Amino acid sequence: YALCASTGAMNPYRDDIAYFEAVRVWMAKWDAEERAARGLPVPADVELVLRQLTAGAIEAGGVTDLYEAAGIPRPDLSHLDEAFLKKMQEARNPHLAIEALRRLIDQEMRKVTKHNIVRQQSFADRLLELMRKYTNQNLSAAEVIAEMVRMAKEVSADARRGQQFDPPLSEDELAFYDAVAQNESAVTEMGDGKLADIARDLVKALRRNVTIDWVSRDDVRAKLRSTIKRLLAIHEYPPDAQPEAIQLVLKQMETFAEEWSPRQDDR
Repeated sequence: YALCASTGAMNPYRDDIAYFEAVRVWMAKWDAEERAARGLPVPADVELVLRQLTAGAIEAGGVTDLYEAAGIPRPDLSHLDEAFLKKMQEARNPHLAIEALRRLIDQEMRKVTKHNIVRQQSFADRLLELMRKYTNQNLSAAEVIAEMVRMAKEVSADARRGQQFDPPLSEDELAFYDAVAQNESAVTEMGDGKLADIARDLVKALRRNVTIDWVSRDDVRAKLRSTIKRLLAIHEYPPDAQPEAIQLVLKQMETFAEEWSPRQDDR
């Protein structure tokens, strides 16, 4: 469009182009507001640059690459080495480099922990605390980049964590393992292997008892609660930790509601 704006052939498309340009600007604005609502910092210079990049993307002839604008290569979380860390720390705009890496970690974290509320909350809290320290100047730009690269590697490795068990835990089983392993006394008393067995049994039992509308039906939720309680008791899960574990397992189960629904299985 930047090359052809003056030609009359573009007249039929100008309104559409203006519309999408306006949408893009507002999306950038709402993204900044969402960050502020979550307590994440939105430095004035970063917000200004992001808005300028967003508003000017159409004039540049396409979507602006945030990583290129920050002077860093687009990273792959599974292959972050010392060379990449050095490039990040020497970027011509470290604030923008930090924002780019934060967004990448957040996106990858949500993808890797899609059904795992325990790990997702843990990573989100750590990322938030890291950005707070940077905002409060407790960490320099180079230090926060180094910490974020370490965290990025951990997020990438989390997708393979289930392979550490024997037999390996599936993504579903790993999510419920993390739910019952939240209690430190349970981990100490039972060990990882026993908790992994509980997770496997939970997935099998809960999937058998799921109905299409289980989330909104109190009677079905009560049955599921009884099933969870019985399984924990069979495996001798610490009685004092059971109420919290039951609540967390039910909350975890809600993330699978759509995928586990019989309606989905019939398709």
